[in-house]
Amino acid sequence: MRRVENARGGVTIHPHQHFDVIAGTGTGGISACMLGRLKLSIDKAIEEYAKLVKQVFQQKKMSGPAMYKQTKLQEALKTIVREATKNEEEKMSEGQENNRCKTLVFAMARHNLNAGLPVMFRSYTVTSNPGPDCTIHEALCATMAHPDLFKSINIVESSVSQSFVGGELGCSNPLAHVLTEVKRLYSDRQVPAPSALLVTH
Repeated sequence: MRRVENARGGVTIHPHQHFDVIAGTGTGGISACMLGRLKLSIDKAIEEYAKLVKQVFQQKKMSGPAMYKQTKLQEALKTIVREATKNEEEKMSEGQENNRCKTLVFAMARHNLNAGLPVMFRSYTVTSNPGPDCTIHEALCATMAHPDLFKSINIVESSVSQSFVGGELGCSNPLAHVLTEVKRLYSDRQVPAPSALLVTH
């Protein structure tokens, strides 16, 4: 971003003002959402992530297959969302249709791991295969729910509950899926140059 700012005469530029698409999975999904959907500066995102790590990962569970408490993760994520939007239950896709910077977060459907196809949580609406309509903190809990770290999360939509686990189980590097989505989004023009994409994992 420093090079981008220098190229624009030293004006401060935040990631959501420069990138067309920001995407990630696992901890990269949290970074992608903070920089894209929540429009945080890089310094603020680093600060918030450091607080999340301190709140969530310092104390391990005494029992169970997952090492850390999902409730602590969810509380930390709600705090980040609330401070950024004033509403901890902010929807992942609410009001984002016309936003220049689109955010993608990946998770896996727990019942369909063998298929190897990730579920996309989007900050924008699409007409086909839209993915879950959920809150930001639910989407981020889903992408973080690696079985070794956190238990799976159930997301209820239209009275139907679906269980999700971390995107890293089947999508540790989501670049191929991001490029497919980008071609779908920008079918009327060339795929954006690499500088217009930010993929984290």
